[in-house]
Amino acid sequence: MSKRSIFSAVLTATILGTACLPASAGVIEDRKANFKANNASMRAIGGALGAGDFATITAEAKKIADWAAVMPDYFPEGSDTGDTSARASIWENFEGFTAAAKANHNAALTLLAAAEAGDIDAAKAALGEVGGTCKACHQQFKGW
Repeated sequence: MSKRSIFSAVLTATILGTACLPASAGVIEDRKANFKANNASMRAIGGALGAGDFATITAEAKKIADWAAVMPDYFPEGSDTGDTSARASIWENFEGFTAAAKANHNAALTLLAAAEAGDIDAAKAALGEVGGTCKACHQQFKGW
């Protein structure tokens, strides 16, 4: 067998092998990482509220809003199997899941606005709203 034939066979096997990998594995890991980062942002905001650190609150609220804006993209068809605690209800009621992500996004934007205005009371209330949207979504769409 020539070197060219061997190279061609290896290249074909690599391409076919990659094509057979589950597309969901990467997206599941990506969404888990984003949810962990989101949780870290919530904790950072909680600490920053006590210190009146509006710069941190602003930065972390923006991260939460940015994640919420793209969250549904991380739940494509076929990403419901594997190492995931996502419930089938996400795909059965994707419109409802998207609405839950939008509610989280809107709450994060409210928190962001309160932080930018330097309003500690409004920021505390808005953080409660953000947490409420997280909890509501988890109750409906995440398996514990």
